[in-house]
Amino acid sequence: MRFADATTADFPSFENKPLNPNLCEPRKVNFQFDNIPKLWLNNNSALTHFFNAMNLFLPAFEGFMVRAMKNQLPCIKNTELELPIRGFIKQEATHGQTHQKYNKILEDQSYKFKTALKIADFLFIEVLEKYLSPKMCLALIAGFENMTTIMSYIVLKSNMLVTAHPTMRSLWQWHSVEEIEHSGLAFKFLIHVDNRYWMRVLGGLLGTVMVVGGIIIGMVLLIIQDQSLTSKKTFNDLIKFLFTEYKFIPLTLKNLIPYFQVNFSPQSENLYQYAEKVFLNI
Repeated sequence: MRFADATTADFPSFENKPLNPNLCEPRKVNFQFDNIPKLWLNNNSALTHFFNAMNLFLPAFEGFMVRAMKNQLPCIKNTELELPIRGFIKQEATHGQTHQKYNKILEDQSYKFKTALKIADFLFIEVLEKYLSPKMCLALIAGFENMTTIMSYIVLKSNMLVTAHPTMRSLWQWHSVEEIEHSGLAFKFLIHVDNRYWMRVLGGLLGTVMVVGGIIIGMVLLIIQDQSLTSKKTFNDLIKFLFTEYKFIPLTLKNLIPYFQVNFSPQSENLYQYAEKVFLNI
């Protein structure tokens, strides 16, 4: 199913503001989640619920990142990192608020997930923030952000959203653009505070596992409720998404491995071309 060829100009959902990684100012948003179909991406349960699964847990992830980074802001006061990190924090806060708004739409569509979200909030607030050091929290965030940058790159480069409902296409384009804009900042923040290799690797591993685990749990939870988990179409769509058409797993692994090299340095500018293309259509 291809939705009407509406552009973000027809649905002015986010501000057309060119990339500026030195500021990372959050864009004004005005997403109106009206009449969103359950399977809003090409009537495809696998693809739709890949994004919906991320949406479920993003408010918990974003809230954790905002609190942890604010806690460590004094460590970068009066440095070149302070201004972009403050912008980064504001972007993440806006992401969390916006995805929380869409979670309410998923509730209205009769999906049940409140228990999963309560567990996620408990994990971040009562476990990670209480028992991990502030530096390890930053390492975890650097791992999160490395994964979200990779996913944003795959989504934009592959035009995965081309047949999506216009509002949802706009939502994920906006989020992906800002992920690319502030990509590498969490890593630089961590290295400024603690540049020990083992800290980065451990945080990267934990962050990667948590992102992937959240997506798997969310996808299974939602696909089951669509009663399509055992459907042949869903299975074929998953294979296309993960291995053949979009090659999500091979591309993720290819782009993930460099993070664990001793001399890793984020090359964010290589990704800007994919984010900038979004603004050409606004």
